[in-house]
This record gives sequence, C-alpha cells and structure tokens, in this order.
Amino acid sequence: MSQVERRENPRFNPHGLKANIFLDTPNEPTNLEGEVIDISHTGVKIKLNSVMPASIDRKIRIEFLLPESGIPFSISGILKHHQVNPTELGLHYVDCPVVEALDSFMFECIKLSKH
Repeated sequence: MSQVERRENPRFNPHGLKANIFLDTPNEPTNLEGEVIDISHTGVKIKLNSVMPASIDRKIRIEFLLPESGIPFSISGILKHHQVNPTELGLHYVDCPVVEALDSFMFECIKLSKH
C-alpha cells in the first residue's frame, strides 16, 4: 500500500540542482556543497558531498543556481536541526520574506522535476 502525501506543500526533486551551504561556525566559516534531494515552499533536503559538522544552532546560508535558467536563489537563517545522517541536511524555512522570488524559484524546480 502506497503512502498518501499529507503535506500542505508538496516536495519536488529538481534533478541537477546544486547547493552551496555556508555555515557560521565558532572557529571559522564552513562551506559545504551538495545536491538537492527535494524542495518545497517550506523546506529543502540536501545530499551533501562531505560530512556535516556536528554543530547545530548556527547561522546558515544556502545558495542555489538553477542549471537551465541560471536563476539564483539564496536562503539565510538559523540551523536548529539537521538530519541524523551526517551527509544530509534538512532545513525548514522560517520567515522567508522573499515570497515572489521563492515562487519563481519553485516554478523552475517543478519544471526540473519533470525531466
């Protein structure tokens, strides 16, 4: 029996969407790279190319660049929790003020998920 999607905002898998992650750590900034596993209007899950530092409650900025259109998008916030798997990052957007830009970005992500 397949599980029914109950989320208010469906997740999409935008094939080939890369992410650059910038963490503000106590000693020095940490930069990570990865590929988006899924994304929605309320959050994103990223498969990291390297292991996530064990720190939580840090400032974080994620930059995306859509491969076909070149549309850039950046999300900043506080990282409160990340996945148990140290090579994945799950982030829930809080108070994302750039709704119009997020809508355009999500439209492009939906197109990429159709490939």
